[in-house]
Amino acid sequence: MEIIKKQLFFEIIKQMDTVPFTQSKGWDKYMSTNDNSVYFVDNSTNPTICCRGELYKKPLIGSILRIQGEAIKNPELETIRNFYAEITKIGYSLIFVSSLSLYNIEYEIGIRQAGFIRPLHQTTCPLTILVNTIDRPLPHRSWKNNVKKAINAKCSFEVISKPTMDECEIFAQIFSEMAKIKHLTYTLDKKDIYNLLHDPNFKLFFVYNETGTIVSGRIVYIENKQAWDIYGANSSYSRKNGASYFILDKILDYLSENNIKIFDFGRIGPGINSSNLVYLFKQSSGGYPVQYNGEWIFSKNKYNELALLTYRYILKNSIRY
Repeated sequence: MEIIKKQLFFEIIKQMDTVPFTQSKGWDKYMSTNDNSVYFVDNSTNPTICCRGELYKKPLIGSILRIQGEAIKNPELETIRNFYAEITKIGYSLIFVSSLSLYNIEYEIGIRQAGFIRPLHQTTCPLTILVNTIDRPLPHRSWKNNVKKAINAKCSFEVISKPTMDECEIFAQIFSEMAKIKHLTYTLDKKDIYNLLHDPNFKLFFVYNETGTIVSGRIVYIENKQAWDIYGANSSYSRKNGASYFILDKILDYLSENNIKIFDFGRIGPGINSSNLVYLFKQSSGGYPVQYNGEWIFSKNKYNELALLTYRYILKNSIRY
């Protein structure tokens, strides 16, 4: 395993079969603060797996390495085990992995043999919904009715080829409006969105109402014939007039026309709380549920993990899945 420079990492990643949005150049710029990114590859001359991670320091714990998904060519047990076992030897107090690759038993055995276990507090649900855009399944009646409602309201769809700062500000404003209604704990910054969209793999889509006002927006990441849903911003109008369904229906058409076969809805949270409504919304597309490899943790001692659990679950009051 090697720690490499950013420039080399983004050359190597082009050789991988699966590159989730969290490993992209745009996301690296979007997430990195104070040059806290670290770049790993199993073998720079013959790479089969690589990832970028973000390094933090927390009181009472020490250094925490956070890896969101790996880019991979060969998901065999030995590849996973050796790669992550070498990272554990570097000396981080705690390593947190959240894999966005589809569940693979070889992956689970390999990462367990590297010393990782499931965390006490799982912060994300390891489930998502995929849609085959080329051989698209029939959506549910509710989906079709809402799309028809938006068409009757004379909504229009646009792919924004070169997003401006003003358009990013509108997207952030609509997201903030939605965040208040949904009681989300975060908002988006227009400059961060603008920088993210400088990576050509990230696409911005808008829906307008009859008067030309932007009422719904979506940011989607496209790479290697697959797309990931990143952010959605829906106004109160879009929820009343079906625009939130209409924009996704049009995005699926766009992906199909451009031979992008798979659309990943970017996690679902079925259950008894409000996140179940998001699951039902995405399910109505006609897609099928799948499981990610999900979250894993390596800790030098159990007290580090207990400290992280206390911080997340009690102090930050984050949702446990």
